[in-house]
Amino acid sequence: MFGDWQWIEWRSRIQEERFERFLAQTGGSLAIIEMGAGTAVPTIRHMGEHIAARHGATLVRINPRDYHGAAIALPMGAKDAIREIWEGLGGY
Repeated sequence: MFGDWQWIEWRSRIQEERFERFLAQTGGSLAIIEMGAGTAVPTIRHMGEHIAARHGATLVRINPRDYHGAAIALPMGAKDAIREIWEGLGGY
């Protein structure tokens, strides 16, 4: 991401096109679980917010400090949040 001089632009473009096709096929049934994305480098936060708005997805933001701005905000670490989600689902 920073100072990566081995970046392969064409490969990234193909991955982005595949991701866009995937999003188009979700039919509005999509949840985004974002873990640990802070505000210092907000690239992932912006992407999740953009996808949620564009595709009607539910954004779940897990972060002990920077958890605001999502449909579901969990102010905790990722490990604890995943454990609680798992237990809430009955440990399936």
